[in-house]
Amino acid sequence: MLIAKMKVLLLGGALVAAFSAGWYVQGLSWDTDVALRDKKQSEDISTGQQAIIAGQALQFHRYNEISKQANQYGINIKAQSDEKQIVYRTIIKRDPAGRQCVPDDVAGRLLEFAHRLRTSAMRPVASGTDATSAGATAASCRLTYGQAVYWIDPLLTMLDKAFRQLADIREIESRWEEGVVAK
Repeated sequence: MLIAKMKVLLLGGALVAAFSAGWYVQGLSWDTDVALRDKKQSEDISTGQQAIIAGQALQFHRYNEISKQANQYGINIKAQSDEKQIVYRTIIKRDPAGRQCVPDDVAGRLLEFAHRLRTSAMRPVASGTDATSAGATAASCRLTYGQAVYWIDPLLTMLDKAFRQLADIREIESRWEEGVVAK
């Protein structure tokens, strides 16, 4: 009887050990499943982040290209303007019409507009300086036709450059909106 009780105890202990081992193995399986699921989620998140970063890098690259093109355009038109200024100065020195006065109302409006543009674009000047100094003009008039010619081409050049920059900004904004809508 003692042997039968020992067999039952051994058999019961073996069953408990087998049952415990089964639960342990099942627990390891569940842990593995959870770890694999977490790994898959992490990989999905990482893949999504990589796609976003790649898209942003591409956008930044394109924006830099647009900016570089606009800058080069500005340099080119400035160089062309400088060449024209040299030619204009040579012609005006020889032409007596360059010393004639522009009518005062036209000259006044032009100077007032130029000063308004300058003050809106520039920081406030230090006290004691003349913010509206227009440089040397003829003593008998505010502006000569020669001086007006000197202003026209640089003004047109700056307007051309500003309009090009605005067009480039619009292009970047439209690309940005396309990128946002595509997502």
